[in-house]
Amino acid sequence: MTYLFFAAGVAVTAVGGSIAAVLYPPLPRDLGGAPNLDREAERVRVPLANGDALDAWVVPGHRRAVIVLFHGFARTHHRAWRYASFLRRLGVHLVTVDFRSSRWRGRKPTTLGVHEREDARAVLAWVQREPRFAGCRIGLFGESLGGAVALDLAAERREVTAVVADAAFARAYDALEHSCARWARMPRRPGARVLRSIGRVATGHDPGAFAPVDVVHGLAGREAFFIHGTNDARVGTGQAYLLWRAAGASHPLWIVDGAGHTQAWRSRRDDYERAVSAFYARALLGEGPGLPAGEWTRADAAAVGEPGAAR
Repeated sequence: MTYLFFAAGVAVTAVGGSIAAVLYPPLPRDLGGAPNLDREAERVRVPLANGDALDAWVVPGHRRAVIVLFHGFARTHHRAWRYASFLRRLGVHLVTVDFRSSRWRGRKPTTLGVHEREDARAVLAWVQREPRFAGCRIGLFGESLGGAVALDLAAERREVTAVVADAAFARAYDALEHSCARWARMPRRPGARVLRSIGRVATGHDPGAFAPVDVVHGLAGREAFFIHGTNDARVGTGQAYLLWRAAGASHPLWIVDGAGHTQAWRSRRDDYERAVSAFYARALLGEGPGLPAGEWTRADAAAVGEPGAAR
């Protein structure tokens, strides 16, 4: 009997730990070898409507464009430095933020879209009020959850000129199913249902409800660039195709052979940096030919030329 009580206690502890890891995952810096720009960046506070505020970081530029970068699940603003380290060469302003679900002070549970979308809207509103960004074209960059949020925000707000989404999901529910099957090695649909139930009870929100695929048609007339890896165990490659087609299939789509979840930068770093830089150079600065539309072949990224030097 003692053994049964002990086993039950271990099971409850394991389940509780798993729930905590989903709602409040560890937050590694995960710079990926890129320089930590915290000391160079200006730390600012972005107010929220409820009186709270977000921590954000600004790497100032000298040109009339600003790119806001959103990190993904279980990451912090440090993740953005791998992209800021090359985008700063364009001379644009860069802004990144810790979502409330990825901060230490007054941390919120991850909601896969609810709190994170509110945070993203607040950052965009702050950028538009900030005098130093007056007259700037606005671009967004996001990976994983941050990519889904960036697409949703760009579709909603036409003042956003361009958006890059790396490993974004089309539907949060599909991403939960895929993660259960490919990453957690548990039954796909039962696992996703359990996670949704846990999310509803713990946060009052359904973590499977967010579906940027339903709104990306709103990107019509703007620039978007979709990136995804073929070996993504968190968000299936099919999600990228759903988003791309829903947006009109008229934007560049780069499926990076062999890359895992948000690992396209590591897998094809030189090509990645050239392609993303060329995309923003054209979309935000009006420089260079930009990127070829449509689904890329293996050689397309390597064929992208370096954008012009920042003025």
